[in-house]
Amino acid sequence: MIQFKLRANSLEAFSNSFDVNLYDKFNDKVNIHRPLITFKSQFTDNSKTVSANIVSTDKERYMRLGVTTAQAAGFENLPNGVIQLGTTNFPLGFYDATIYENTSTENMDTTGLNIVYYGVMNLEITEGAVEPSVPPVVYNEYTTNDTDTEAVYVTSAGAY
Repeated sequence: MIQFKLRANSLEAFSNSFDVNLYDKFNDKVNIHRPLITFKSQFTDNSKTVSANIVSTDKERYMRLGVTTAQAAGFENLPNGVIQLGTTNFPLGFYDATIYENTSTENMDTTGLNIVYYGVMNLEITEGAVEPSVPPVVYNEYTTNDTDTEAVYVTSAGAY
């Protein structure tokens, strides 16, 4: 599973990198271009495609890819690896992630491209540099004892 983080402060971006064993799945091992990644929200079914940066590679072991996440619309630059997430249409939580072998550095169309990875990405919020310090949803326990015992009460103290 790919783990992405998003800054709690919507005015800052967060640089995410992850390792995946992809090299042997590429058809063209000589001309490797920035892979395209499509993220589809499992909650809203909305999807976006971003061109990932190749941070480093050890062809026999892994490729380290990088994508920057931001909440503010002005930061998004999909061809350069910056994606806007953490909005109503693209909320925190789980995404289906599909990585495609790209045919050129300028291409942003996944039609007909070779799929080299299919998996899940989890998006969570963070205030710190690495570890999440703010849970996506904070729940308060319902402790009032009343006579309505058939009802279940779930309330939220706050959500992003």
